[in-house]
Amino acid sequence: MDEDERYSRQQLIPGWDQLKLDSANVVLVGIGAIGSYVATVLVSSGIGKLTIIDFDTIEVSNLNRQLLFKNEDVGKSKSETAVQRLKEINPNIDIDFFHKKMQDVSVSVFEQADVIIACLDTFIDRRWINSMAVRVKKPLVMGGMFAFLGNAQVIIPHETACFECQPLVPDEELAQACSPFGEERKKERQEIEIEPPLPAVATLSSIIGGIMAQEALKLILELGEKLTNYLFYDGLPNATTIIELKKSKECPACGEMYKLEQIEFVAHPTETVKELRMRLMLTYGLEKPDLMSQGKLLEAESLIDDVMETEKTVIYVLDKNLAQPIKIVLQKSD
Repeated sequence: MDEDERYSRQQLIPGWDQLKLDSANVVLVGIGAIGSYVATVLVSSGIGKLTIIDFDTIEVSNLNRQLLFKNEDVGKSKSETAVQRLKEINPNIDIDFFHKKMQDVSVSVFEQADVIIACLDTFIDRRWINSMAVRVKKPLVMGGMFAFLGNAQVIIPHETACFECQPLVPDEELAQACSPFGEERKKERQEIEIEPPLPAVATLSSIIGGIMAQEALKLILELGEKLTNYLFYDGLPNATTIIELKKSKECPACGEMYKLEQIEFVAHPTETVKELRMRLMLTYGLEKPDLMSQGKLLEAESLIDDVMETEKTVIYVLDKNLAQPIKIVLQKSD
């Protein structure tokens, strides 16, 4: 097949550079309703490399709006199945996938991206990917949906308002997942339908997914104006509203006052990880922190003396009240 012919219509657009697109690397986190549309557009357009990250499996209820999946795919990995379908659309694209949580993917994957796209359905996950984009200084295209309502935002770290900067904190229900958990997410959260699924329709998936893919293409091709404010779409009256966002100096993710490389914290050899965790909660206003060392979560009943192999040990503190993990150097007390 003549590849020039495949992309000939889009190359008629003034300023379009197919070579730029061909050399671009995009990381897509979440290949559900919106992610399916984003991936399809990027692959059809001739993106150079696409890396998909999603650890969930396909549910029957996904099939009304997640266009890459079929009946026979129920129970299979979303990321792996999506790659197979996308290869059928355009076999010339370099597509990779990780069937794992984004938190378990190497930072280097995000560092190599030209653009990160987040199609995530929980507030906590959006905060995490926002903090990662800020950390690796990569543009982030983010969006979400609820019934006939949708939103999209482009974040340029340290230039525009990030996800933490904006005052548009969602209602509690908007932080829930928009679809029932697949088997992997049920195991991970140890819950089955505790939180009711939110309403979702394919039309919104295509509209928001199309806008997000378009913003990613504009970033790569350096065309038009970036959607750096908050786009809100209401499908019932077909109304689009742009809400101005301003970068906050006090933002815990990208604000200047929070640029802290590491913190030294005194640990008592005879105390447990649980007791240390309690002190960290009180000191930093955390809710339910996890402590990690060398890639492993520390057990609550472990003694600090057993955890610390040297006089000074680096641990990471993760908590939903933190936009990004805190790096702490534990120092044994005398």
